[in-house]
This record gives sequence, structure tokens and C-alpha cells, in this order.
Amino acid sequence: MKKKGQKRLRLKAKIILRLLIVVLIFFAVFFYLINIKTKNIYIKGTTSIKDVEIIELAGIKDYPNLYKLRKSKLKSSIMNHPLVKDVKIKRNIFGKLTINITETKILFFYKYDNKFITEDGSKIDNNNNYIGYPTLINFTPDTIFENLIKGLNKVDYKIIKMINEIEYNPYKSTNGSIIDNNRFILKMNDKNTVYIDIPNIRNLNKYTTIIAAPDMEKTKGILYLDTINDQIVFRSYDAVQKEQDDKTKKAEEKEKEKKKEAGE
Repeated sequence: MKKKGQKRLRLKAKIILRLLIVVLIFFAVFFYLINIKTKNIYIKGTTSIKDVEIIELAGIKDYPNLYKLRKSKLKSSIMNHPLVKDVKIKRNIFGKLTINITETKILFFYKYDNKFITEDGSKIDNNNNYIGYPTLINFTPDTIFENLIKGLNKVDYKIIKMINEIEYNPYKSTNGSIIDNNRFILKMNDKNTVYIDIPNIRNLNKYTTIIAAPDMEKTKGILYLDTINDQIVFRSYDAVQKEQDDKTKKAEEKEKEKKKEAGE
């Protein structure tokens, strides 16, 4: 009986010791976590937004204690940025804070309003020096403007970033009446010009394939993508200039003939 009692005591002592060890480990981990400093901040998913903007909005430029940060509060603060669509925040016991941003894309800069226009039609103040986006250089009527935004949302974003200037340019007949009020002229970064209208704006998705053709690698010119039958028309600047020169020459010759007939 005495030996059994000693065994029970030893067993209880082992259980108590293990519990103490578990409790000590728990408190050690707890105190480690509440005192761990943010060591690394990783911001992912941004293209337009600068990292410093996110850090300042989140209030973490002083690298505060990691687990004293409330993720809901961080997210709420970061969501105040006009270009932030969503935020996901992760942290680990090694002091790493990862902020994954889903951005609202900038489509173009509207010179008339001095605003950046986003994919959802929002207007962003021109005070953050965003670069690398097309500029809509002239006034565009509201309905056409809204349809342009909807149309560009159907275009590969990489191709949008290849556009330098957008000009609203309704197609008019010789007497000045408007035939197509949905037409735009695009000046591309590679020096080509593209004519496009809103109903055919998806044709822009073919742009990189078209310019990769052997006969277009060295020749720059005008690409007409505002067609209904998907026919691609390209005319080099040299050909357009020659045609213009020929017209000018014919007009001058015709004027000379008129003067000659009039006896001047």
C-alpha cells in the first residue's frame, strides 16, 4: 500500500510539473507576442499607390508592437485611400506584417476636369503625381464619357497603359454633320495612331498582336479599328502624307488652271 501511495504521489507530481511547464510556456509565448515589434512591412498588389501612403494611413511608420495592432482598425484606415478596393492583412510571430491591397484601376487622366478617372467612374484629385496613364485631352459629353469608361473596362489593362493620349473626335461628313459621335483618336506610346469608336472598343485587345506583324515592326502609321466587320486597316504615315501632298498638288494645279482660264 505504501508503494502504491508513493507511485500516486510521483504521478501527481509529474502531472503538476507538466501543467506548470505548459503554463510557463503559455505565458512566455503570450508575453513574447504582446511585446514583439513589427520588424518587416510588406505591401503587395499596388501599382499606383506608393508604399509610404499605405504606411502613413495605417499609422505604422514607427513599427509598433505587432500584436497590439487591431487588424480591423488597420483595414479601416487603409480603406480611406480612394484607390483601395480591398485589404487583407497577415502577421506572423517573427514580426512580419503583410498588407495585400486590391487597387481600383486608374483608366486615364481627364484634362478638362484635372482629375484621374478610375474603373468605377470615380474622380481622383491630381495631387499624387500618378504617372503612366493616358490623358483624355479634350471635353467629352457626359454620356459618351460614361460609355468610354464602360468600354475601357473591356480592354486589357496592359493595352490601356500603352495609350499616351485620347482625343474625342466625332466623325463628320464633308458638310460638318456628325456621322459617328462615339469616335476617339488614340496616340500610342509607340508613336502609332489608332481610330476607335465605343461599339468596337474591344478591338483594342488585338493591338499587340497587330503591331507584332513583320510589316508593322518598322513602319508607324494609322490603325483603323472603328470597323464593324472586324477588318483591320493600317496606313503608314508616309502613305498618308503622300496622299495629302498629291491632293494639295492637284488643288494647286486646278487653281492655276482657273486663273489661266480667267486670264490672270
